[in-house]
Amino acid sequence: MSKKGKSPATSITAEQRREIIGITSQVAIEKYQKAMENHRKEARDRRLHNTKLLLERYRSFVVHSESAVYDATQVEDDMDLESLLDLMDCKHEQVSVESVRDSVARTRLLLNHVDLMLGYFKYHCEHSPRVEDARRYRVIHLSYLVPEEEQKTFQEIADEEGVDISTIYKDQKAAIRQLSALLFGVVE
Repeated sequence: MSKKGKSPATSITAEQRREIIGITSQVAIEKYQKAMENHRKEARDRRLHNTKLLLERYRSFVVHSESAVYDATQVEDDMDLESLLDLMDCKHEQVSVESVRDSVARTRLLLNHVDLMLGYFKYHCEHSPRVEDARRYRVIHLSYLVPEEEQKTFQEIADEEGVDISTIYKDQKAAIRQLSALLFGVVE
């Protein structure tokens, strides 16, 4: 040990300090970039999942927006208004159920947006020179958008299109990616 009680091996030069700080900064930057990339990937995955969920529940949303009863004026004569209001846990003085009405309004707004984007997607696919684009729309249409009694399985669609079922799965995945960008915008 030296006279001041410090070991000469523990002294760090200014050059070494700069090198340590540089390495530490680089590691921090790399970790930040990796975290941001993971965040972008998660957001992209979430949007793809939400697009598929929207398609799977599309028919239910249409039924809800068209059939929900939230106002006394919607009740038919043969329905018992009092029983309906009891079922909805409303006060008898109240003539509408705001939460149901608000839900219907949000669902209609969502459906308007989805319908507009599906219309654009259909137009794009049907006017594309690529055969697979038109098939992608048909896959989405026949598996999600038609009434349930007209809905087809991927195998039935593959048979009708004269392609392997794996092609239909690839078409569905590609179509959902395209629709996701239309519905939610591009993920950075």
